[in-house]
Amino acid sequence: MFSLETGMCLLWILQFYTQVYAQDIHIEQKIMRDISEKWFLVNSSHQYVLIYDNLTSINAFRVKTTSIDAERTKPILIVARQEKQVTAWSIPLLVESPLIASNQSEYSYHTASKTLCHDYMDDIISSPFSFGPLHLAQNFIISLSTSSSKSLRISVELKEEKNFFVELNKTYSLSVSPSESRYVFYKFDSNTSDTVVVEVESDDEKCLIVSVQDSKCPVFDLNKDIKYEGIYETINTKGAITLARRRYVGGFFLVFVAKPDNYECSQRNSYIPRLTRPVFHTTYRAINASNIKFKVRNGITAKNYAMAITITIAILLVVALLILFAALISHRYGTISKRGHEDVDVQENFMHVSKKNAPGILRTIDLNLSLLAGCPDVIKRRSYNYLWHTLSIAIFYSIPVVQLVFTYQRIVNKTGDEDMCYYNFLCAHPLLGFSDFNHIYSNLGYVIFGILFICVVVDRHRLIKIRKIRGIPVHYGLFHAMGVALIIEGLLSACYHICPSQTNYQFDTSFMYVMAVLSMVKLYQNRHPEINATAYTTFTILGLAIFMAMIGILNGDLVIWITFVICYSILVVILSFKIYFLNYVIIGLNEFRTTLTNGESISKAIMPIRKTRFLLLVLANVANYSMLVVGLLLYNSNFTDFGTFLLGLLMGNAIIHTVFYTSMKLVNHEKMCPEAICYGLLSIGVWVWSSIYFFDAATLWTVTPAESRQWNQDCVLFEFFDKHDVWHLLSAPALYFTFMYLMVLDDDIIDKKHMDIPVF
Repeated sequence: MFSLETGMCLLWILQFYTQVYAQDIHIEQKIMRDISEKWFLVNSSHQYVLIYDNLTSINAFRVKTTSIDAERTKPILIVARQEKQVTAWSIPLLVESPLIASNQSEYSYHTASKTLCHDYMDDIISSPFSFGPLHLAQNFIISLSTSSSKSLRISVELKEEKNFFVELNKTYSLSVSPSESRYVFYKFDSNTSDTVVVEVESDDEKCLIVSVQDSKCPVFDLNKDIKYEGIYETINTKGAITLARRRYVGGFFLVFVAKPDNYECSQRNSYIPRLTRPVFHTTYRAINASNIKFKVRNGITAKNYAMAITITIAILLVVALLILFAALISHRYGTISKRGHEDVDVQENFMHVSKKNAPGILRTIDLNLSLLAGCPDVIKRRSYNYLWHTLSIAIFYSIPVVQLVFTYQRIVNKTGDEDMCYYNFLCAHPLLGFSDFNHIYSNLGYVIFGILFICVVVDRHRLIKIRKIRGIPVHYGLFHAMGVALIIEGLLSACYHICPSQTNYQFDTSFMYVMAVLSMVKLYQNRHPEINATAYTTFTILGLAIFMAMIGILNGDLVIWITFVICYSILVVILSFKIYFLNYVIIGLNEFRTTLTNGESISKAIMPIRKTRFLLLVLANVANYSMLVVGLLLYNSNFTDFGTFLLGLLMGNAIIHTVFYTSMKLVNHEKMCPEAICYGLLSIGVWVWSSIYFFDAATLWTVTPAESRQWNQDCVLFEFFDKHDVWHLLSAPALYFTFMYLMVLDDDIIDKKHMDIPVF
């Protein structure tokens, strides 16, 4: 089976011999006594055949050729023949760039070199000696020819690659350029672990491709064919590849190819360009040599894998059981254990708030819960609607997500293209067919703590039924929805980390949006149970937000941001009116118009009846518009993307609402029960702790794969987890403590009558 390179070689050889018989061509044969640089004059009638005989070395040799005289139209052809293969190239060497391929233009290099794969690689691999004393003779025949009638000077130099066989844990340096690719060989030995990590660093930001290929010749080391074999990735200044020993019998070739310009590592080559400034004015200059350092080091062993996996799940389960035990004890001996036990049967004996009652309620200055909690069965049904909606969305959203990311992983495994996924390659441990198993496994905490929260809610529901006239109306369906959302967040985050990329970032954030919105709905529903937004309205708006996030990720230009800002501003105004007028906006505006038509002064008409409520809404609006302005400024400075900004906006509102609700409880002389204080402090402490790891990112999907690798970091826990994994492991209990805080926040007024509970 012939490769493209072999076919070209045969074509050139055929052309060469055709010329020999067609005209008077003198072929000068030289037996080369040494491998140092030699100069030759070649033209259409004078060719050279250089014979390098019996070069005894275990190392490979590299042929370096240089010619300033050669022209594109009539280049010098170099053919290197070995015992088992033929390699050919031309001077000047033309290297095509994707940036200028459409113009049929290429970069031209007058110096080119090729490393000749050792003819006895099979013997070297099977030898019990790592780097000696095996010595095998190599023979090379190098022919120089051209169709130019002018005499062209060309130098030929044969260099022994002294460091062709690299050793474990030893740092090597070499120079590589687009016309002078390099490759080395690593042979597995008894000191090699189950996995090895190839670390590469460059002194500059020139674009390189690093490839790992099996131990069979020929080696694909051209710009055109580097991606045809093995595993490969682009790098600027830093890169790493983790390899499982079982996939490579004996060893592997490590190939370095410099790109002719930085286009393939730049934003313009990104699937989804991130830069707000126009990238089409960027000038891409031809790259010369780039100096790189690389090292092959041991990865973790199978024992390390087992220990990290076992210890992690053991710690999670122990912590979860301790927390569950504490919650159960709190239910039986804490604040809610002192409640009264009357009034537990729910019957449809109460009237729902109607439009006839709305004007009177709107004129009431001091609202109490009895006005907005007259039908507990309706509240119960509304609450469980959130659970069924969350479950339905989770099922139908997750199925295509799983299908897509598993397809991505299969493509990565089949093609070897490690630019598809934004892993932290310095701490990416393959297992079970997944390239980055540790980032998948670290999401287990979300599932465990989500199940734990649901168990706590079930126990609380068994102890406290729906109450008619005392305490805050319970919303167990909403609590169950929050627990399910936490579980699904873990599953979707695991799916995202199968192949994190620019095109599937929303998989990791969609249920973060859901949890933020559910938290705000829960807080608002506490004091406005019958006029709260239904699950249908909530998830419709949330779906539109996720749709906007998808559009912003696919095309995050300024037009999308302006459109979102306008839509969000309108939504904030509508919600402000609904909150102030207790969901009866039309009736409230009619009351305002009636006041004006009755001859009241404008100042008296616009004076808010509930001044505190109005002031808090103004502050909330100022906070939201401030977040919008900050988001636009960060976007314009390339510090954020649309998806992250939207998540920050929702999280910011959830925090603002929680702080507001807690503050209003204290203002209205409601005490904080010990459980709420405990869960509140735990959530704040764990959130602060986890945020330290979250903001120290090891990848950045908003840039190119090569630029993202500059952020890669070593493992920090059990030699298995990196900082983002630690964020997963810590944010799961942080979310659990937050949900528990929301659930026990009003336990201090569990026996207080509705008419004595203020609405704020």
